[in-house]
Amino acid sequence: MFSVLGGPLSISKYPGISGKTWGGFEEFRKGGPVQQGELSPAQLRHIFGTNLRQLSRRASSISQLCRDLGINRTQFNRYLKGEAFPRPDVLHKICQYFDVDARILLEPLDGLRDRANKERISRVLSSFLFDIDALKIAPEAFPAGCYLHHRVSYFVPDHISTTLLKFYYDGNGNLRIRGYMPYASSARIGLPRAAQARLFHGLVFRQLVGFAFMVTMDQVPLMVLGGFEPNYIGNPKFYFGSSVSTQDVIAPSPILLERLEPKLSVLLASRHKLGIRERKIYSPLVRGFFDKFAPLR
Repeated sequence: MFSVLGGPLSISKYPGISGKTWGGFEEFRKGGPVQQGELSPAQLRHIFGTNLRQLSRRASSISQLCRDLGINRTQFNRYLKGEAFPRPDVLHKICQYFDVDARILLEPLDGLRDRANKERISRVLSSFLFDIDALKIAPEAFPAGCYLHHRVSYFVPDHISTTLLKFYYDGNGNLRIRGYMPYASSARIGLPRAAQARLFHGLVFRQLVGFAFMVTMDQVPLMVLGGFEPNYIGNPKFYFGSSVSTQDVIAPSPILLERLEPKLSVLLASRHKLGIRERKIYSPLVRGFFDKFAPLR
């Protein structure tokens, strides 16, 4: 159901690319938004001033707020206008008063609130796992990189839908998934073509045998749950399992993951496999998997 076709993906990490991007897909390679250049002092002051103005709306009056904080009104106005930074001790007072942290110097307040909300949700999810080590997967157990995700098409049941996914380890060592819903699918549920609107992401968990995963979207109340095991018929490049969408829970669908070599030629060739295709174009291994677990009727 998902695809990175038309969304950010970079293969500049692979031999022969040397900084070029494939379709502008830089976000996909890094597993996150492209980092902008360093902000100037004036830009940072503007961010802080904007954040402080939003926080100050809670106060009945600016004069009373300045008295509560013990800050000179003239100097506080300079902070609000983005003309000056507070001293560390003054910043501490502001953060304590509004129950925020020093990141208000660097990031827009709305982004901080959104991140804090996601962190709270993440902690709730972690509590269901009982043991956070369930998130810890050794890189040698599941290599990071690009994978083809094969499944029976939702829209053309006698065809196979193939998607390109990126699996990567974040700074905490958790295995994550990133990709983009294809245009054809997003149009059917009313999403725009913009890559950010079609972005999906998820986590992979360690199981007693194999792995489980959960994928969600920011723009749609949709979740995909599933699991897979390594070494389909003894081939270490293939992982087999099943998944189910929360919008279609009648029966799980068989899935097959195919690990791609980190070579330019391999990734370029994979572009011709993406989308919804007839079964006959696939290799005997892929075709045989679906003939066995999802035979044509």
